Amino acid sequence: MTVHGVIFDLGSTLMAFDADWEDVEGRGVADMLAFFKRKRVKLDEAALTETFIAERRAGREVAYRTQREVTCTDSLRAALEKVGAPPEAFSLEAEAVRVCFGPEETAWNAYPDAVATLKRLHAQGYRLGLLSNASDDLFIQRLVNRLGLRPWLSPAFSSAGLGVRKPSREPFDLILARWNLPPESVIMVGDTLNADILGAHNTGMRGVLITADEPPWNDDDRESIKPDASIATISELPGLIKTW
Repeated sequence: MTVHGVIFDLGSTLMAFDADWEDVEGRGVADMLAFFKRKRVKLDEAALTETFIAERRAGREVAYRTQREVTCTDSLRAALEKVGAPPEAFSLEAEAVRVCFGPEETAWNAYPDAVATLKRLHAQGYRLGLLSNASDDLFIQRLVNRLGLRPWLSPAFSSAGLGVRKPSREPFDLILARWNLPPESVIMVGDTLNADILGAHNTGMRGVLITADEPPWNDDDRESIKPDASIATISELPGLIKTW
C-alpha cells in the first residue's frame, strides 16, 4: 500500500548523542543537587544521589517490563520521600527535573541530514510525526524545538506525555487516529527492534530500522524481530519510500 505517513523515533534516529552517558548522568544529578542548595533546601546530598539513581534505574526496569512510563519526576518524588526531604523540595520538583536534564539536553544534536530530509518529505505531502520513549515530556519538547524539528512533526509525542511506551500499540493508534490513516499506509522509522520495529508490527505498520547508531541490545532480537527495511542514514528514507 502507498505510504502516506511516517512516524519517527527521536534519539539515534533524528538526533545523535555526542557525550559519555555516565558522565552526563552524573553531571545532571550534581547540577540538581546544586540547584536545591541554591534554593536553601536542606538535604542529605549523598543519600539523595544514591536513592535517586536507584529510583531511576528501577523506574526504567518497570517501564520496560510494563510499557507504562515511569517519569523522572516520579523517580525524584520517590527519592525525596525516602530521604525525608522537607516540603519545599517537593514544590521545586519540576524545576529540579529540568536542571537534571540540562547536561543531557546539550549532548543531543540533530543528524546533519535530519532537517533536510523532513523538509523534503513534508514537501512531498507525507504526514510526519514523532513518537519517543522518554521519561520527561518537556525534555523531548525542548529538544524538538532546539533542533528545529517542530515545523515538520505533528504530533510530537513522548511516552512520558502519554503514559505508555513503545512497543505498545496505543501510542501508534493515537497518531493513526489523528491522521485518519490506516496502519498499512504509515511506516515507523527508528533504531530499536524491540520498541520501534516491534511497535510498528504490533500496530499493523511497516517498520524501517535506521542502523547508524543502533543500540547493542538489538542483537538480542535480531532473529525474532525483522524490520521491513533497513537504512544507514535518514537521508536514504525518501528513496526507500518511493519503492513502496
